[in-house]
Amino acid sequence: MATTTSATPTTHTTMTRAFPLKFVLIAFAFTWAFWLLAALEARGLISSLPVPALVLGAFGPMLAAVVLTAQESGRAGLRSLLGRVVRWRVAPVWYGVALLGPIVLQLLAMALNVLLGGPLPDPLAMIGTLPTVLVISVYMLIQVGIGEEIGWRGYALPKLQAGYSALVSSLILGVLWALWHLPLFFNPATGYYFTPFWVYLVFLLPLPIVYTWIFNSTGGSVLMVMILHAVMNASSTPLWRSIPEYSTMESTTTAFITYNYLLQAAVLWVGAIVVVLVYGASNLSRKPKQVLPVATSGDPQPRVQ
Repeated sequence: MATTTSATPTTHTTMTRAFPLKFVLIAFAFTWAFWLLAALEARGLISSLPVPALVLGAFGPMLAAVVLTAQESGRAGLRSLLGRVVRWRVAPVWYGVALLGPIVLQLLAMALNVLLGGPLPDPLAMIGTLPTVLVISVYMLIQVGIGEEIGWRGYALPKLQAGYSALVSSLILGVLWALWHLPLFFNPATGYYFTPFWVYLVFLLPLPIVYTWIFNSTGGSVLMVMILHAVMNASSTPLWRSIPEYSTMESTTTAFITYNYLLQAAVLWVGAIVVVLVYGASNLSRKPKQVLPVATSGDPQPRVQ
């Protein structure tokens, strides 16, 4: 009786190799070391640190991406990684998505707030926040753009997509991304301290789906995701402060933060579901997904699948 060789072991091996375990270990170890120290400092359990631990910790993903790319692919791999980071030749529409998408998200969440009986924002105050959003976005482009996205989208996402669909890769990355932030929830000097972790997870999980859609649709431009991430972080608080009832720090309670995150999450989940339905789970894009080789040797250039 003839036997049939199953492809399952090969598929399982590919998926296992595609999971960026080394990246996770390095990124988490670097970031958590700094952020746990920052939490201890904020609680008065240790003396003041000589370095800005919160800022430095944000660069864990970038460090992991650079170290592993150099180890696995050498200078050619680093050039390829840099090429993804500075890939600016994309269709103009993606600049619009990256720059205005977060603003539209906040406006839709604020509109949902009004539909649910919440107060109206002050239009003039909202317009007045735009310079603040711009300044914070420039800063965030360095901290979360360079510090995080070179790792998450520049290395981890194309690595994952070599063994998983774009949707599954995005959801795996979303869980890792949320867990990476965990030390911040123990730091009373951050807004995360007042946020239930489950609420943050509900908010965060659809974001990587949207980010993957942009990343794959732009041929692997990390720059577009960097800009989107920066504006996303910069726009939320200033725009919501244009609502008079929410304009003071005293209004920032756990209840408000939870409500605010869930409103944004509702909009994000609708957007993520639309992306999946329109573009398909395999690539989340009309273009092939961007992948990196799962082996530790060979061509370091990203390929499409």
